[in-house]
Amino acid sequence: MSKMGLLERNIQLEYLRAFMSNLAFYLPVMVLFFNQIVDAVTLVALLFSIQAFISIILELPTGAFADLFGRKRTLVFAGLLSIIATGLLAFSANFHMLVVFSILFAIKGTLTSGTQEAVVYDSLKQLKRENEYKKLVGHWNILAMLGALVGSVAGGFMADYDIRLPIILTIPISLVYLISFLLTTEPQYKKETHRNIFKQMQGSIKIFLSNKQLLLLSLFSLFSFGITESTAHLDQIFFNLVKLPLSYFGIAAAAGYLMGALGSFLSHRLSDRFGDRPILMVSKVLDGLMLVLAALFLGYTGVVFIIILAFFRSIGSPILSHLLNEQIKSKQRATVLSLNSLMMNVGYLLFAPLMGYVADLYTIATSFRISGFLLMFTVILLVFIKSRK
Repeated sequence: MSKMGLLERNIQLEYLRAFMSNLAFYLPVMVLFFNQIVDAVTLVALLFSIQAFISIILELPTGAFADLFGRKRTLVFAGLLSIIATGLLAFSANFHMLVVFSILFAIKGTLTSGTQEAVVYDSLKQLKRENEYKKLVGHWNILAMLGALVGSVAGGFMADYDIRLPIILTIPISLVYLISFLLTTEPQYKKETHRNIFKQMQGSIKIFLSNKQLLLLSLFSLFSFGITESTAHLDQIFFNLVKLPLSYFGIAAAAGYLMGALGSFLSHRLSDRFGDRPILMVSKVLDGLMLVLAALFLGYTGVVFIIILAFFRSIGSPILSHLLNEQIKSKQRATVLSLNSLMMNVGYLLFAPLMGYVADLYTIATSFRISGFLLMFTVILLVFIKSRK
């Protein structure tokens, strides 16, 4: 196969990985599984905070390693860790085992964060198709949502039989993910002449701090991701609060994924017509509003608002990724994207324990109301972002 053909295969493999990425059957009940073992919302939030903390420590070094020593090598190691982490989760029986799982899962995440995106973007760049990136991200997000839909419905019914069953059946999916990384071809890009990870990190930080647009986009990522992920991990406890049957958890999650797929499908169409910044701002305000309404109405009506917010949340993802990649050179792409992921994890580390504490001290509804209003205020950062229209 020619070099161009191998790079085209990278793009095709991303379609497979997008579908497989959220096919994990345990996702719709993972938080409930954690809560059954530790029996405290604060400890559940702490587990996710541990993941965020590990990510913060390793995010930059793993991105620099990928840029300097090979992105494919980094992704293959991530695939191996995914299999080990999922196997450990399947047999976890106490908080300490969940901590080890969280650490391994976080390491796996840092190895793919930035690196996988860099491989795809630079493959498109070498194929002279980088202008298609935003549209393709939307397509891949749709597949991710559809994979999550299938996994959620199946996982919900599996968990109704045995809550560990969906975790066990996710292990073969992790194996397929590893194989897809083994088939990946490393795109050519101008690498740094040195092999010093710390020097690579230092150079990327300087670029990050000197680029106002990049800094504003990353600050927006910090607050937006921190708040949305903190509330997303409480969704299942919210469903439990409103007495939604466990077998319907997967259906509710699947409905959310369908809304997310629709948002991803419309993302580049809306942004091409009205501009990146306006669509990003409107989608984030409506995202926060849906959280507030869910907290006000509670009951099954609240579940409906949680499902609807997935539409607005998914519109912004391809746009933000597109805006970030436009600001980054190929030789530092994985490192700088990892730096952005670090900012996102800092946001989660700040907001997850806070929102979990508010939920324990008051109610999930109170936590959602506060999160919704905070989310609406994040658009202030976008006022200073340059827009094409």
